[in-house]
Amino acid sequence: MSRPRQRQSISAYIKDIKEAYNPDDVPPRFSFRFLVKHSDFGFESLDDSNKIALANTLNKLSQFRWAELRLAPRHGTGYEKIEKDALNFTLPPNIPADRSIIAFRFCGKAPMLGYRSAYGTFYVIAFDSKFIAYKH
Repeated sequence: MSRPRQRQSISAYIKDIKEAYNPDDVPPRFSFRFLVKHSDFGFESLDDSNKIALANTLNKLSQFRWAELRLAPRHGTGYEKIEKDALNFTLPPNIPADRSIIAFRFCGKAPMLGYRSAYGTFYVIAFDSKFIAYKH
């Protein structure tokens, strides 16, 4: 008779999952939870053509893994890092201090700014369709 399998504790199971999970191997998930409430950078600042371009871009970016996006050209499907002190608006207070601000292009060269969580979610914080959020 074989011994019954020992049950793993929930915390040990979660630890194993976290160690095995590599956020570079998954496509980004997108969240607008921390989008700024600013007339120049919020969702309301986008016209209909920007909103269509945004939907198309989110669809396109979700077809790639983070590792692929990191290697892609910044004016293509890739992204670039933006220094926090270069921004012309106040960041939402809930952005972790250790996270970099990155910009994906969503409408021509117009960037959407945000940060990537440790688990691969891209939190969009601003849209810069007027090219005034930072010095380009």
